[in-house]
Amino acid sequence: MDFLDYILWFVAIFAAIYGVLLLVLPRKTLIPTIKKQLEKKGNSDPTSTDVDKKLKSFRAMGLVCLIASAAVIYINLTGGILAF
Repeated sequence: MDFLDYILWFVAIFAAIYGVLLLVLPRKTLIPTIKKQLEKKGNSDPTSTDVDKKLKSFRAMGLVCLIASAAVIYINLTGGILAF
């Protein structure tokens, strides 16, 4: 079961890095990505309110990634998934 633990460590570290990046990247860096996502959904000319709303959801997902990463790290540190 060491293989499963290694995968969980990888997922936890990736989620932590991704969450931190979503929280600390400046707004001007995230705006082009947000606009591309809104264009794919059919909103070819997004307003500043649409962009702000999506930016808030990006920041919230960063927080969710950090919380999930902390949970997986806690599980790994207490013995892994199959430890009782």
